[in-house]
Amino acid sequence: MPQTFVITGATSFIGRRLTLQLLSEGQRVFAVCRNQQKASSLLGQHEALTMVEASLKEYDQLAQKIPQADVFIHLAWEGTGHDGRNMTEVQLANIQHSKDALQQAVLMGCQLFVEAGSQAEYGTQLDTITETTTCEPFSEYGKAKLEVCRHGFEMAAQTGIKYLHLRIFSLFGEDDHPWTLVMSSIDKMLKNEPINLSSCTQNWNFLYIADAVRQIIMLCQYALQHRDFRHEVFNIASEDTRCLRDFVEEMYRLTHSQSELHYGANPQQNTVSLQPDVTKLRDAIGFISSTTFEDVIKKIIHTHQKQ
Repeated sequence: MPQTFVITGATSFIGRRLTLQLLSEGQRVFAVCRNQQKASSLLGQHEALTMVEASLKEYDQLAQKIPQADVFIHLAWEGTGHDGRNMTEVQLANIQHSKDALQQAVLMGCQLFVEAGSQAEYGTQLDTITETTTCEPFSEYGKAKLEVCRHGFEMAAQTGIKYLHLRIFSLFGEDDHPWTLVMSSIDKMLKNEPINLSSCTQNWNFLYIADAVRQIIMLCQYALQHRDFRHEVFNIASEDTRCLRDFVEEMYRLTHSQSELHYGANPQQNTVSLQPDVTKLRDAIGFISSTTFEDVIKKIIHTHQKQ
């Protein structure tokens, strides 16, 4: 029997893929978006898809527009870029919007609320990061995501709604933002332009967006099917953790580039090293990823060359 999902941020990098995948699996989706016309152009038309136009400030009224749902997946968040991550007022507003969304999910009768958290909640870590690693966020963004997690656990205990908090690491894919390391590097490598980089000596972890979406959907079913599930945190990442420079060199090889790579040209503060442990995730759903970094880079190169 089809389930009904509410997805905020439905046109985002994760949201679009997630919405389209759920529809392909026969689920019903209420896509919450700021601009219905723009969302329609990105998501298309589907008999099981309903657009709900609402700004973040209107999330405290969503139950008036969506009377009933099974799962609420909250992806919408402002100030995710470099500049916005330390804007205190923006991040405090995000906390309130998330609290509003969770309250509305309870009113809709949702069995499960899913919050998109972030690896930024862990802060600067040098060792392997498990879900029990002490969180020490240094950015206002990371602090806000952690506060939302704390509130979610409390609401689950008070109301009985199941709460799933996803600590998402580094996702990538063909539709990613052009300013990301992967997309901007491939663009310059294909043009043989010089590239200024950080030292790229920290560990990093990339997960293909399609695999991330599969993880999220499988975790939703896991939470719904286990009666004793109350509130949990899961790392959303791959098993491919390497020195960041190794990933850069692999892109360089696959693009057959002659670009000059200037390591250390972009100094960084609070350098983050990503070494996520996904044992808990694998034990829960039996899946991590089915696509290699090389496979995805080839897809991106192909898409870039077509454009």
